[in-house]
Amino acid sequence: MADNSTISSIHKQADKGFVRQKDQSDCGVACLASVMHFYDSEAKLERLREMSGTNQQGTTLLGLYQAAGEIGLDAQAFEGDLENLKKLEHPAILHIVKDKRLQHYVVYYGCEGNQLLIGDPAEGTVQWMPEEKLQEQWQSKALLVLKPTEQLVVKRERDKDRWNWIKRLVKEDVQILGLALALGIFITALSLSTAIFSQTLIDDILPDRDVTRLFIGVAFLGFLLLAQSGLIYIRRLFLIRQSRDFNNRVINNFYDALLQLPVPFFFNRKTGDLIARMNDTRRLQQTVTYLFADVMIDVLMIIVASGYIFYHSGLLGGFVLLSVPLYFLLTWYFHDSILDGQKKVMAAHSANESNYVDTIQGIATIKTGNRQSFFSNLTKTVYGFFQDQIFDLGKIGIHFSFWANIIEVVFTVCVLLFGAMLVLSGDIMIGVLVAVFQMTNQLMPSANRLALTNIQIQEARVAFDRMYEFTSLDPEGEIKEEVQSLKEFNRLEVKGLSFRFPGRSQLLQNVTFSVEKGEMIALLGESGCGKTTLLQILQRFYKPEQGKIIANNGLEMEDLSLESWRGHMAAVSQQVKIFNGSLLDNICLGNAEDAEKVVAFCKEFGFSKYFENFPQQYGTLLGEEGVNISGGQQQLVALARALYQKPDLLLLDEATSAMDRDTEQEMLKMLMKRREEMGIILVTHRVQSAKLANRIYIIEKGKITSQGAPQELVHQENLFSASLADISI
Repeated sequence: MADNSTISSIHKQADKGFVRQKDQSDCGVACLASVMHFYDSEAKLERLREMSGTNQQGTTLLGLYQAAGEIGLDAQAFEGDLENLKKLEHPAILHIVKDKRLQHYVVYYGCEGNQLLIGDPAEGTVQWMPEEKLQEQWQSKALLVLKPTEQLVVKRERDKDRWNWIKRLVKEDVQILGLALALGIFITALSLSTAIFSQTLIDDILPDRDVTRLFIGVAFLGFLLLAQSGLIYIRRLFLIRQSRDFNNRVINNFYDALLQLPVPFFFNRKTGDLIARMNDTRRLQQTVTYLFADVMIDVLMIIVASGYIFYHSGLLGGFVLLSVPLYFLLTWYFHDSILDGQKKVMAAHSANESNYVDTIQGIATIKTGNRQSFFSNLTKTVYGFFQDQIFDLGKIGIHFSFWANIIEVVFTVCVLLFGAMLVLSGDIMIGVLVAVFQMTNQLMPSANRLALTNIQIQEARVAFDRMYEFTSLDPEGEIKEEVQSLKEFNRLEVKGLSFRFPGRSQLLQNVTFSVEKGEMIALLGESGCGKTTLLQILQRFYKPEQGKIIANNGLEMEDLSLESWRGHMAAVSQQVKIFNGSLLDNICLGNAEDAEKVVAFCKEFGFSKYFENFPQQYGTLLGEEGVNISGGQQQLVALARALYQKPDLLLLDEATSAMDRDTEQEMLKMLMKRREEMGIILVTHRVQSAKLANRIYIIEKGKITSQGAPQELVHQENLFSASLADISI
């Protein structure tokens, strides 16, 4: 990979950014992340897991190959030997067997003689390994060479994007934070007036017994304190307004970005985790407010207070200022433990939120299985772990506060003692001592807060990274830069379509079929053969690995805008989504002004006989996830929602499986009457439903093994019974 003169710099570069695996199954993605760091780039392990198809069993080399291509690395897979390995000029991921039993991945960086530079994610370090040891472990001889491309985003560009994102968020707050800063400066100046007045009172007014000056001074001091209270009130109004606007802006930005992400992103995410990340916005807001409005005040307090003390006594001023570096030293000592504790609390919070959402949504299943005690104990364990992380972080905070208080007490006592000695020696007056004592009590808390600034920034950075991790993902968009609209739909043709999930074997292989407006086709096959995934590809939730999807005998799917493509289709999936609103809301998806149109539509399509029997008819609240209606009724709502969109292509994935026979027959008759208005692709396990189709396509192990009109397949008794034995009724 490199000669001996450069291997040391390579070692340093590799060791600096090497990533330790967090879980036994993470060695592959940890190696991939380490190579990215070597090339001055970065990616979260969670994102790499998703792209590579990492599961509890680990990551396949194919999954690493696919993920490398997505992040901007040119990946090439080979089988080689040590001699070929030594000739490599770029890092490579090697598949080895560790300890003669564990499948594992390591990174090769280079060699020097018979010593190979190997990064092991299980150890988290880059070390030299003898040829003989690697020869023993590298049994498969499989490797993945990784080279950077122009698409690889370097870390400084990613950091620039992050900075630009946060600048856009705070841009509108600059003015109000500037006003808060100005008010804070005035408040700080006024807060020092008490100390100054105390000095004048003790050293001048009281010794002179000047009653007039006493009343005037007290009145003036009272005026200043009232003014300070008023300014504090106004400043707090500004800050809570900024807090409201900033949090709204961040959440809206984050949520809008989430809605633009591809659908598969949400298949692999827990709802509670997303909620927890949104709740972290308060950490960002608090840090932004402190950095822009409070840091300067603390700095000003330290400068003014120490300047005043220096003016009266250089020795006393120097001694007081010694507390500032001590606070920073204390913060440095606790920095890593506090930051690590904050990360653990945030992760545990996400897990706890996810557990709450998961168990509440599955309450019916839990009760049916009499598993309340198990899930109760599970929740106690998850929540207990969350509280343990808070407790551990709290202990660290207590330790920090204890030593910070020790510093404050020691310096306060020493200042009082040292100042008293100066009074006794005649170097300063009693009033000066009182003023210095008061200013010391204001200076040290400011120094403490200032020292904690970096920890607060790091805490906000953790929250920011957790949020930016999702908002920085590529949104669901167009495959090509120039796209066109589909004005009308007449025909859909799928040619040679193949698909696989990351790191897995092929799910769909060379699938070809067509459907025209006015036709219904049926897709039949055993569970897991890829029927549902095929419909999701047609909705552009996934991209096919090979093949073409063509509309109207010429327009390829990737040449059409996403909005235009989906605007011509509607789908009813296996898992019906019912929103927590009324029946009307669930049909028109929130367009309440369409109430009359919805009612007229339901009467025209034959849904009214079912919906008018609901307790409050179209105003019936269906409940979260449709808990107030049956599974068959949920499918009726979903079918009505899809047809209300007036699609040219209707995708039905077991859309009538939960309906009773009579209702199903009514819906199928209605669809047959409306067939001329649209093309229909029907995925079903019911042969009687499939017989209504113009053509049936039988899918076995990801391939279409037979196709034809229902009557043609019925005549092929052996084929029909063999292919459909598990789905006959």
